[in-house]
Amino acid sequence: MSRIRALWAIGLAALVLGAVADEIPCTTHTSDGQYFDLNPLKSSDDYKFKSPSGNEYKINVCRPVASETWALKVEKPEEVAGFVRRDHGDFSIGSMNTTVAVTDGHPVLTFTEGTACSSSNDLRASTVIRFVCDTSVSGMGQPQLIAQLPPSDESACAFFIEWRTHVACPTHENGSWGFMSILATIVGIVFGLYIVCSVFYNYFVLQLRGFDLVPRYSLFSLGDTIEFIRGCVERIRSRGSDPWEGYRGVSASHEEGVSILSGPPGFLDEEDEEEDGMDRDGIIRL
Repeated sequence: MSRIRALWAIGLAALVLGAVADEIPCTTHTSDGQYFDLNPLKSSDDYKFKSPSGNEYKINVCRPVASETWALKVEKPEEVAGFVRRDHGDFSIGSMNTTVAVTDGHPVLTFTEGTACSSSNDLRASTVIRFVCDTSVSGMGQPQLIAQLPPSDESACAFFIEWRTHVACPTHENGSWGFMSILATIVGIVFGLYIVCSVFYNYFVLQLRGFDLVPRYSLFSLGDTIEFIRGCVERIRSRGSDPWEGYRGVSASHEEGVSILSGPPGFLDEEDEEEDGMDRDGIIRL
């Protein structure tokens, strides 16, 4: 039984840590606590930039290109992140990638698995985009081609792009939604593990079958808990309504308080003494 509990705890810890550690696509955390999110650069219209000789490239970030493509020679044309139109069909400069790396404080995206290079069919086009934090740029900024190798437009197969934008600046993660999503993930994992482990325990240890394998939660325990809380509240309220409870500095008991209100010793006896004259028994008192 102890071994089962240990395995259950180890599995739970691994799944929870894995769920928390997973990054949202196109975001990343650095070791010094910085957070980068490139998702705002997603666009329904592709961004454009030109080579030195005037060829127009189209590119998108954190999603495939929105423009229609023609005669792409890649395995997954629906995942192309950028392309340029050439004589024999569109040339992919890389497939979509949502894993952000940080180099020298700048977020970087790398696109690989583009169209085969003309110089060698074993090599495929790739693109590196270096995002630079710049709050002076209006809008989302625009990508700029820094270099391409080989330099010729018709044989170029490796592209280096710089993109100045405020989106590349470190930001703060949306704490409320981030926390709620992590919490919901953890709760879901814990609940799923509870169901699975309970079913296995009922099957192999308790030798249960059928619907008896499903773990059940007793509603009576919940009712008892509510009743206990209600009783505690009633006690506190009853103590607060006791008139003697307010006199915390007086050490007298309840009976002593009654005697104090009744007056000094003999006070009631004096009141009960009858006036001079004949009493009820016919005896004359002077």
